[in-house]
Amino acid sequence: MKKVILTAGIIGIILFSAAFLFIPKEKKDEIKLKHEDKGREIEEIPNPVIYKQFDEVINGNIQRINMLEVNVQDSRIKLLPVLSQDSIFGFETTSSMAARKEAVAAINGGFFYPYGQPSGLVVIDGKLLSTARDSSARPAFVVNGNREFHISNVSVQVIVKIENISFYIDGINREPGNDEIIVFTPDYGLTTRINGRTSLNVVAEDNVVSHIVSSDEEVSIPRAGIVIVATGERISALKEWSGYMGKEVNIYYTTIPSFNGVSQAMEGGFWVVKDGRVVIKEREVWVGLTTNREPRSVIGINEEGKAILLTVDGRQPGYSIGLTGDELARYLLSLGINNAIMLDGGASTTMVWDGRIVNRPSYRGIERMVGGAIVVQFDK
Repeated sequence: MKKVILTAGIIGIILFSAAFLFIPKEKKDEIKLKHEDKGREIEEIPNPVIYKQFDEVINGNIQRINMLEVNVQDSRIKLLPVLSQDSIFGFETTSSMAARKEAVAAINGGFFYPYGQPSGLVVIDGKLLSTARDSSARPAFVVNGNREFHISNVSVQVIVKIENISFYIDGINREPGNDEIIVFTPDYGLTTRINGRTSLNVVAEDNVVSHIVSSDEEVSIPRAGIVIVATGERISALKEWSGYMGKEVNIYYTTIPSFNGVSQAMEGGFWVVKDGRVVIKEREVWVGLTTNREPRSVIGINEEGKAILLTVDGRQPGYSIGLTGDELARYLLSLGINNAIMLDGGASTTMVWDGRIVNRPSYRGIERMVGGAIVVQFDK
């Protein structure tokens, strides 16, 4: 019998102005080139990953910028999300995740909930691991099956199929609302973590329905299986499944847009720049006010179609103050980055290059434990 697999079904430039002045001092490094702390000389050779460091003065404030430019279409490169501890729940430092995945570079990932759960969409190697808490399209980075890199609003439809019946469900590996159907996989942990309210649970092992249980307590998730959980008014949709004992059940998903198949994806918090325009608002979900100068992490795409991973250090007078949302947006546009979304920032902002942390985290220089990261693997 085959195991449950979730697969996709459809599957710089300097701006001269009195108001906004950049004064760059750049360091640059590439794969397989040795680091020197000072006076580093870099051989200009074609390379799929380039690391740059800028000391900038933006609106009179000194800023430290670290940037990775990644040619995702190079067959030696793999850009992918990583979950802390390779699980929905938990925390881990960005440098630890980079080391575990033998990555040449990494940046902290998207936003996360209090116990480390990702804020929304996560796809790793074609497997859907997490969805948002509603069906609306959210900004995410996507690498498709043709190794093309995208920044786009993405929505997900998850489909359960048993025998000749198919129907949409509300999500994967997240806490269900009052009237929802959610699928839980072993990536979520040992149990569904649902306590204190009644749910109907269809348990499938090795892709086959093994038992159905109504419970107001958490239900164990098989190591090689899934649990389909219904709450509230959606319970009635699963009640008839008692007739499907021993039947094969499969979970599929599609994304809108389809991207011709999704290999890797991770949701960001919100748009910073879109189609060459500043779109970040003064108040955004996850961060509140964007008018404060803070450490920032973003992922974007440049005019050549390369992935850009960028951090701005902050909260450290004399070294780097940080940027407001508007300053960040205008700076990205000055670099030719016309589409970019915000990752978790503040004390979470971290960049790793060649096994070392190259930025200075804002809390006493100590790297923060986070819910996930985005790493760059290089197959030499």
